[in-house]
Amino acid sequence: MLPNSKLAKAVRFALITGAATAALSAPAVYAASDEESVERIQVTGSRIKRTDMETATPVTVLSADDMAKQGFTNIQDALESLTSTTSAMTTQSVHGFTPAASSISLRGAGANRTLTLIDGKRLNQYPKPAGGTDNFVDTANLPMEAVQRIEILQSGGSAVYGADAVGGVINIILKKDFEGVALKYRHGDTSEGGGGSDRVALSLGSSSDRGNVSTFIEFTTNEQLKATDRENFGLHTDKVPYSEYSQYSSYGARIAGGSGAKALTPEECTAGGWFWDAARSICGFDRSQWRDLEPESTRFISSTNFNYELADDVTFVGRLDFAEAKSTTRIEPMAINDYDINVAGDNVTVSAGDLSKTFNNKATALGGDFANAEDGDYYYVRRLHEFGNRMGETKTRNYFFTAGLQGVLADEYDWDASVNYGRTNVDVFRGGYATIAGMFDYITDGENGNSLLKNMNAEDVEAASYTPFERAQSTQKNVQANITGTAFEMPEGDALFSFGAEYTEQDYETESDSESAKGNILTTGGSSGAGDRSYWASYAELSIPVLEVLTIDAAVRYDNYSDFGGNLSPQIAIEYRPMDELLVRSSISSVFRAPDMHRVYGDATNGFTQVIDFKQCLAMGGTPAQTHPDPRINEICNELHIDTTTGANKELEAETGYTANIGAVWGGDSLNASFDLWEWKLDDMVSDISASKAAREYEQYEDMITRDDEGTITHVNAVAQNLAFQKVRGIDMTAGYAWDLNEFGELKLNFNGTYILLSEGQLAPTDPVEDDIDNGGLPQYRANLILGYFIEDFETTLGAYHTARMHGMQYKSFKESAGDDFDESAHEVASQTKWNLTAGYSITDDIKVKAGVVNLFDAGPNFDPTATSWPHYQRSVYNARGREWFLEGEVKF
Repeated sequence: MLPNSKLAKAVRFALITGAATAALSAPAVYAASDEESVERIQVTGSRIKRTDMETATPVTVLSADDMAKQGFTNIQDALESLTSTTSAMTTQSVHGFTPAASSISLRGAGANRTLTLIDGKRLNQYPKPAGGTDNFVDTANLPMEAVQRIEILQSGGSAVYGADAVGGVINIILKKDFEGVALKYRHGDTSEGGGGSDRVALSLGSSSDRGNVSTFIEFTTNEQLKATDRENFGLHTDKVPYSEYSQYSSYGARIAGGSGAKALTPEECTAGGWFWDAARSICGFDRSQWRDLEPESTRFISSTNFNYELADDVTFVGRLDFAEAKSTTRIEPMAINDYDINVAGDNVTVSAGDLSKTFNNKATALGGDFANAEDGDYYYVRRLHEFGNRMGETKTRNYFFTAGLQGVLADEYDWDASVNYGRTNVDVFRGGYATIAGMFDYITDGENGNSLLKNMNAEDVEAASYTPFERAQSTQKNVQANITGTAFEMPEGDALFSFGAEYTEQDYETESDSESAKGNILTTGGSSGAGDRSYWASYAELSIPVLEVLTIDAAVRYDNYSDFGGNLSPQIAIEYRPMDELLVRSSISSVFRAPDMHRVYGDATNGFTQVIDFKQCLAMGGTPAQTHPDPRINEICNELHIDTTTGANKELEAETGYTANIGAVWGGDSLNASFDLWEWKLDDMVSDISASKAAREYEQYEDMITRDDEGTITHVNAVAQNLAFQKVRGIDMTAGYAWDLNEFGELKLNFNGTYILLSEGQLAPTDPVEDDIDNGGLPQYRANLILGYFIEDFETTLGAYHTARMHGMQYKSFKESAGDDFDESAHEVASQTKWNLTAGYSITDDIKVKAGVVNLFDAGPNFDPTATSWPHYQRSVYNARGREWFLEGEVKF
């Protein structure tokens, strides 16, 4: 056997030669410690093990202690608090395709371009795409108790991690080598009621001379938060007092179309269970009385880590995760206008698609509703409250397993290899729905049929009811290996390298029941599809200390997709340290991203939405987003219900671009601070045009719009496409200072903020460049200020979380409509600051108690003066939980 020195040289030569002919990967590092005994660790953003957490690419670290002190209940809450988080999908999205899942978007790149890892291992994608289009990683079911820290790479990492790392990387580092037993219980509730929660966490760990097994188990229950629970915020009613554009739904009970058909009196309307809207003299409906703001849910999460030393330099490691969650969402009953009524002489014909039936006596047909109707076309506008809430029960099961070996070769090369498997199953069962044929049979039943202006009895509701369901599954299989260590010696220190490869197979399948797939269910859409892909990648990284104060990192990665071919992503990063306390850093990296699988392989996603039909509204003499006394004009100008289809596109091309960063870090005895200027750009960015945008900018997107004979929008068809480009630029700032108060304890103050300088995009090369900040819906800056005080066994933390004032979501449309008379301030969303206060006390080393108030001053969601639909605030930025308090106790055995 060769001596270690000779073996090391041989290994080094073979690895560096292999790296030069293959590919590379990753950002950067701080100067290494002079002490050879200092342990090297792997920091998110690089595969090289090093001696310093700070690198040439900015990494924010949230420790488990930090999250607990700031009062966060789960990982999603902690991630939403990051100033680099520009938007979040949460369980508030009760009307969406994924009401039981959560995700965040870093730096405006989108959740599908933000990579989420656990201990550096990729997580499986949620099988139901967000909005029916975008694949993402669900952050709702990640283990809180098992977390040691979260590292957030606030820069693109495609040269290190491949696709999906455009906006950044979230790497959740789990606890290792836990010993003993710890039991923790937390109870939380809101000051206005609703949304209470309980969490029980059990930690178990046992060690021997050669290994450790640690298990972390959590069980959480969350109480339903109803819109009626937030009367203090005005959310208990459709007529939100903060919005002049809010109004009750016109879908109560009426007949639209020609003239002469029966109309309900105010007394008949309210007696039938609807709402009389005196301002418009129509029988409407208050949907908020039936809506959730957040669903009822339960979650069970377990994570087991194990390691066993097989030999002095080889350890067997692995992890087994399981999570099961159930979430129940409730929204308002169905609203329908799907049945066409034609009156011709004495004949009344009811039709829906291929279904048709004619009655020969209009005086008795359909309860006599059309006895005095003139010849023409009519339709019922009806809220079917007899069916109760539309409900969705989502059951999610996550499985993840990883096993591998890690060790040290020739006393100086750290290596690891692993196999990884993940699977997610989602089952959705819905209630409160009816089939098109079932309701047609009810309307046309018997000799004269039934009037939809009268309530249905329980037997008829049961006969027409249908329970749609959907099943979805996604899997990911991955094999990866990596080696890191000293490449060669230089006068100013060792050049470090990393080299590795991985192979991944992904597949997903989502399908609805047969009736839903055929479009036979009233007021429900669906997203189905199936696809698979595989890719392999090789990468390498080299960190060279050119001078004592200058280190250059070079990285490159080659990805090869089974459906999009290969691409080389290089990166270079520079660290300059003119003094021990100061680091000046910069990096630039190429980006390559294959489109989401559902964008390529998914079936057309059918949905329903509300739009303002700008063209037809103006043609009929109305004003967009303003109330009109004519019910039909009011509907077209405010809440036109339409069908939507978002199609996949197998001709899509991969997204390409770059990410760049330049900044400085100061680290002193008491003061530390950082400043980073960053930018990312993607060309051929994959997206689609929303129905509301197509209706608003109808001249440009008329080819996507289907209109009826009167010229009113009935359907918008959007297909995934490669847009021209998207570019985002901003500044990140952090600062921290610590005061040693001697016998009076210690005081720490930390600040971090993100300011977006530019966010713009272009749909096509010939289109104008759109300014996202000016157009609305994007806060330009966010800032957090955290003050902590510690003395002996007591600690308390006060946190302030600020979101800037911003233009409303439909600011652009209002500005274009108003012309010279536009008032900018009247169409902006106010800024908001939330305060959290927590305190903890260690009774003994093994018994701790903690209490706190989240959102101390009960700040509600800031309403958007341009939002014309409920809840009139941006759910990706704000929530309506209000003030929360919690008590927590922990006992270790």
